[in-house]
Amino acid sequence: MALMKRILPLIIFASFLCSSSFAADWKSPADLAIGMSREAVVSLENKKDKAAQDIYVLTIVYYREFQLAKLKQLLGGEEKRAANGPQLKLLQGIAFMGEHRYQESRGILAAVLKTHPDFYPALVALAHLDYLQKDFERAYQRALQLIGKRKELSRFHFTVSLMLAAGARGVLAKRNLLVAIPAYFEVNGYLAEAQKQMPDSAEVLYAVGSYHLLTPAVAGGDLEKAIALLERSRQMTPLNPDVCVRLAQAYRAYGRPDVSGKYLRQAAQLDPRNELLVDDLSGEKTFLDVP
Repeated sequence: MALMKRILPLIIFASFLCSSSFAADWKSPADLAIGMSREAVVSLENKKDKAAQDIYVLTIVYYREFQLAKLKQLLGGEEKRAANGPQLKLLQGIAFMGEHRYQESRGILAAVLKTHPDFYPALVALAHLDYLQKDFERAYQRALQLIGKRKELSRFHFTVSLMLAAGARGVLAKRNLLVAIPAYFEVNGYLAEAQKQMPDSAEVLYAVGSYHLLTPAVAGGDLEKAIALLERSRQMTPLNPDVCVRLAQAYRAYGRPDVSGKYLRQAAQLDPRNELLVDDLSGEKTFLDVP
């Protein structure tokens, strides 16, 4: 009996450690999310009492598919449950980002990282916010920080970090031609690794297609390849306004203003406040255009 009294606290403590470790596992659910069949997603959507992990998985699915309406629906249905959990906070931050409520989104994501500093999905979302708000240096630095934590990231979040680093570095290089050549090698490295991680995903097809669109031919740019890759990405994520804008730029450079106009109208229908669309229509082209 005395032996049991000594062992029991150890068993309870070990159980606590195991449960805490499971609760802090942000990798496995995210990897599950990127491999789910449509039937599995529908089944999870129809689940009545969704656990925090279910919310997290669906958040990633909808984030990838630009399903803002579903993100908001999920938030509305679950906001009274686990209100202080990091999974729901991530959902809130991403939903607000999709609505262009950037300060609210940033505040939520930063707050959750204070209480859960290892919740790297929130840091990935913050890097995405930095990029959308044209703070390319901070987006780049956050992405590098995340890439350095590769072993702690899901395949999805690692791949997104690579693409954010590539995108931000590319824009920064355009602003300083003295570093353009080494930057192209760096960007190529990020994109090559992203292709290894998620080769046929809509995100990587978009990123590589954009690279071929925005890069001079002497550095590997290829307008026809860009169009082919971007069209494949659009077929997989038809609600993505970014890919419509990039296709509009590509077809404009290809001498097809009719197709270019069609894609600009599609982007405006999907999200008239889309950063890339506004940037293109204004002529500012901070996010770059065909060389």
